[in-house]
Amino acid sequence: MTPVRLAAVAVLVGGGILAGFLLRGGHSNPPVAHVGGEAITRNQLETTVDHFRVEAKREGTPFPDENTARFRAVRNRLLGVLVFRAEVSQAARRLGLGVSNLQVLRRLNGAKEPGEGKEQESDQFQYDTVESQMLYERIYAEVTRRISAPTTAELAARRNAAMKRYIDRLKRETKVRYGPGYAPGP
Repeated sequence: MTPVRLAAVAVLVGGGILAGFLLRGGHSNPPVAHVGGEAITRNQLETTVDHFRVEAKREGTPFPDENTARFRAVRNRLLGVLVFRAEVSQAARRLGLGVSNLQVLRRLNGAKEPGEGKEQESDQFQYDTVESQMLYERIYAEVTRRISAPTTAELAARRNAAMKRYIDRLKRETKVRYGPGYAPGP
């Protein structure tokens, strides 16, 4: 839609402010970070924060108020989780690895405790957690598949060291840009 059409639509709905907003290219779900060429949006971050807010309530623990420095610190650490997931997802694609929705759902549903019924719903954060874990496992298998050692302990140590080198290199090579006020702190 052309800027002129956007302005006309905005005026028709009586939103002079909306017209200015649309003409400047703004939108209601701005990116809070970019990982490579992939944006992490404010909505994605809010979904993650909401997940932890609900979990805190369920556990009877306080969650920081939104207008506090503690909240911003928690929010920005959760953004770090989303950034890492994006890095893992991009690395998996580069290696030609993936998981299907069905595989994720099977793992997610298989992870329920005995006695938990199907009525328990999974949220987007839980789904994304399982998907990211499965991708990480596939990357680990690919990165470590040619490693051998005389003992099980040495094999585990060598594989873990190889994966650590891979992740360190991934973090060094992936360009991450944070929006103002969203960079993770110390």
